Amino acid sequence: MLKYTYLKYALPLPLLAYILLETRQHQDFDIFLLASKDFLHGGNIFVHHYEDGFRFFYSPLFAAVLIPFTFLPVYVARVIWLTLNVLAFLRVFKLIRSYLNFDAFSDKQKLLFDFCSVAFSAKLILDNFHNGQMTIFMLLFMLEGLRLINSNKVLWGAALIALGINFKFLPLVLLPYLFYNKQLKACVFIVGWCVLFLFLPALVCGFEFNMVLLKDWLAAINPSNTAHLIDTDETTLNGLTTLIPTLLMDKVPDPHALMYKRNILNVGVGTVIAMITIVRLLLVCFVFYFLRRKPFTPPQSKLQAIWELSYVFLLIPLIFPHQQHYAFLMMMPASMYVIYGLFVAKIRTHKMDWGFLAVLILIYLLTNVHLLLGEFRQYYDHYKIITYGGLLMIVLLAFLKPDKLLKEN
Repeated sequence: MLKYTYLKYALPLPLLAYILLETRQHQDFDIFLLASKDFLHGGNIFVHHYEDGFRFFYSPLFAAVLIPFTFLPVYVARVIWLTLNVLAFLRVFKLIRSYLNFDAFSDKQKLLFDFCSVAFSAKLILDNFHNGQMTIFMLLFMLEGLRLINSNKVLWGAALIALGINFKFLPLVLLPYLFYNKQLKACVFIVGWCVLFLFLPALVCGFEFNMVLLKDWLAAINPSNTAHLIDTDETTLNGLTTLIPTLLMDKVPDPHALMYKRNILNVGVGTVIAMITIVRLLLVCFVFYFLRRKPFTPPQSKLQAIWELSYVFLLIPLIFPHQQHYAFLMMMPASMYVIYGLFVAKIRTHKMDWGFLAVLILIYLLTNVHLLLGEFRQYYDHYKIITYGGLLMIVLLAFLKPDKLLKEN
């Protein structure tokens, strides 16, 4: 335990060095800053393009929140943003860990679990840091919001989840989950906060212009747009709206696609969209496999809760359109739960489930091969391998039921 304490004190220095070095290069955060500055000066951030033709898809409120960063030198703003990302990640890791029972673990096993959990998501964590992205904050808003709601601080928990919904819509998946848990008060507060957050930017840009921005924003992110249904215009995109078209169409709108065959069929756009919708609905309906309880009853244990939430979070990069590889950090609760399950089984039986471990290693490789063998990244992106990793994780998650782990504990 003493060595672990020293390790915690030693981490800040390399982290600081990493932050100072990583922020010397261009990030997606730079585009956020440009849009925020444009918003401050009365520009329509949803019709303008930034740098090499990139568009801004976050909310007017997100642009308003970033205004203080626009008065700083870009490098200083990046350092602060990445520092906040690192702190948010540490909090997210602690929140996920709080659902798990480590009473049967030795100090060495706890440390090994932490190392394996971080290493498993290493590529996704580094991608979010490297790009100055929002995925870690989305996880924080959802997990911290749920913690506050479950601690009877419903108003503030709902505010955090609503803020995440306003910024990026992804936490919307928690609304039906909370409703199923009979957290009706939380659902009402989330909706109320969402409405308030839509009109809050009017304090900066005026009511009329805010309405123009909201209209253009909703048009840009409309999930029924063909561009969001056949979501292949960027090589690095993943998820079902990208994977299914590449499997069912000979040619997709990706100017950077490699000249290697990846489709198994060649059908029309209408059929592809129908298949995407069907698979999405099947995955959404599969949530009831995890909700092994009557409606309006709470989870029977914290382990049951994180099992359910792991699947709900995993749905986000799979079913939402326009998901980059770093969005699969949403898989982290699932990966930590599965790794925990392997540790529990090993502690109890002193044996390793090698078949289970082999599938987990395969998912690790699909998720991290960009980091391990980056010179072939164009092939990984071409075949959308991270999406396969997410789908395989569903299999492991479905197999490793919490009641089995509770018995083994």
